[in-house]
Amino acid sequence: MQRVNEYLEIVEEAGEKAFRCKCGYILGPATDNYKTYALKCESPLKKAGPNVNPYKVGGEKFVFREFCCPGCYTLLGTDIALRGEPLLRDVEL
Repeated sequence: MQRVNEYLEIVEEAGEKAFRCKCGYILGPATDNYKTYALKCESPLKKAGPNVNPYKVGGEKFVFREFCCPGCYTLLGTDIALRGEPLLRDVEL
């Protein structure tokens, strides 16, 4: 077992490495981006907090993304990204 963050780890599942949430839910193969298998919520950047981009530089070009476990709804990670850009990959084997 390799811990990725407080709630996510890489485990051996059926002979393959997989991402597993602390609740036991298997998100998908560890060779993929776990965010692909998570529940996703994309919101305006202001949801990230009042001190994130207070001068609204870039207008609505950026979004705040939240990724949650489909099994227990624990927040696994967040990103700030350009609207329409592919998911950022923060874990790679």
